[in-house]
Amino acid sequence: MDILYQRGRATAAEIHAALPDRPSYSAVRAKLRVLEEKGHIRHEEEALKYVYLPTVARDRAKRSALSHMLQTFFD
Repeated sequence: MDILYQRGRATAAEIHAALPDRPSYSAVRAKLRVLEEKGHIRHEEEALKYVYLPTVARDRAKRSALSHMLQTFFD
């Protein structure tokens, strides 16, 4: 998500290349699919590639993640 917020839009290959400790390319694609299913990102098709874009504002995503972490660990 940080990469998408920084760039505004990116392909799976661009996201994969930007990761410091790169998981497999298929792991990146799987994570993108999950994020899209949850409504955090969407994709557009450009020249036979999917370009991913965030659908949730960064501040809203931060608050949601923090709230989820607090609920999970501290009920």
